Parts: sequence; C-alpha cells; structure tokens
Amino acid sequence: MTVSFLRHNSFFSPQDAQDFTLNIIGVGATGSWVGLLAAKMGWHNFQVWDADTVESHNCPNQIYNLSQVGSKKVDAFETTLKEFNPDIIVTKHDCFFEAEKHADCLSDYVFVAVDTNTARKDILGCLISNPSVDLVFESKMGFNHAVINVIDPFDTVQIEGLQSALLDDSEVPESACNARIMTTLTTIVASNIAHVLCNHCSSSRRNTVFTYKKNTVLSLDQTLNLYAS
Repeated sequence: MTVSFLRHNSFFSPQDAQDFTLNIIGVGATGSWVGLLAAKMGWHNFQVWDADTVESHNCPNQIYNLSQVGSKKVDAFETTLKEFNPDIIVTKHDCFFEAEKHADCLSDYVFVAVDTNTARKDILGCLISNPSVDLVFESKMGFNHAVINVIDPFDTVQIEGLQSALLDDSEVPESACNARIMTTLTTIVASNIAHVLCNHCSSSRRNTVFTYKKNTVLSLDQTLNLYAS
C-alpha cells in the first residue's frame, strides 16, 4: 500500500517535487517538523545534516519518540519519515554543516535551522548567488516568538543584512530557566515554512504567480499574532 496525497493534490502533489531535494541543516525542533510536514505534503527527497543524538527532552518539541533516545538524529529523522512513507529517500550527514566541505552538496531548497549564529552566518555566506539553490528558508525561535526569513539566494542585500544583524554567540542572552522552545509555536513555524515551500514548488503547474513575504514575525502569547513584510 502506498500513501495517497489526493486530499491536497490541487495545491501540491508528489510530482511537483519529484526532481527536487529539500536540504535541512539541523533536524532539531523546527528542522525535524519541517521535514515531517513536507513529507506529509508529498516531498520524498531529503538531505540532512546534524551531529546530535536524540535525548529525552527532545521528544516533546521534535518528531522523535522515547524509543529513539540515544539514536543519531539523522537516523531517527529517516526512520520517522519512512514510517510514514517508505518511498522517502534521505541522504544523511552525521555531522554539522561546514560551508567549505558541504556547500557544493546544496541544491534546490534549503532550510537553515542551526543553533549558533556563527554557523548561521557561515551557511548564509555560502548561499549567496548559489546557482544551484532556488529558495532558502531560515528561522529563529524564542520561547513565545519566532522569525521566519524567506530568501532568494541572489538577493545579496537581504542575505548580507541578515548576516550583519547576527550577534556574536557570546552576546546572545541566556534564556530563562526552562524557557526554551514551545512545541505549539514550533509546529506553527514549521507549517508556515512547509506551506511556502510547497507553494513555490507547485506554482508553475498551477499557473499561478508565486509571491512571498521576506520576513515574518510570529508572536504567541494568549493569541497568535503575525507580522509580515
């Protein structure tokens, strides 16, 4: 038996992405959910980077479960996606992304979900004017707020602006005890990214003009507030 994506084929179908790869740099909170939601939409080619292992505190806000604690995240990511759709292909890199080593591996769509600003700046730099990359997504998560950036790799002004706005890791303030990442906000952010990704990839088949907001700020207090530009 194969998965049927009939319910949303009018918007996005597996055929829309059959020749494309979704590259996810960091399959932790947001990265793992973006991967699973993209798979639920019909994506089946993934390439992922992460050197971490699954820990018990990852289970609430990531796609992993207790049976996967101690497993490499890239392995757990592959297992979880293939449990949903055995036809999914995951190219795994059990290491952190380094621009000098891995920039040439990138193509099509890239989601940057790394923990440090040093790594983020390094990755953004290698994406500038990269002819193999169609669209880049980047997110930053707080406890009850998040920022999503959608980036054209040839928009050097936007990328350089994002790089210059990044603080040194030593300047990033510590979060209050246990106030790290909320699952509810994480899944909202991941849903937004997966939706824009699928919209871009399927727009030519649907004969629609793809438009997007470069910057979206989400604030989750008692209600969800969204600001986009």
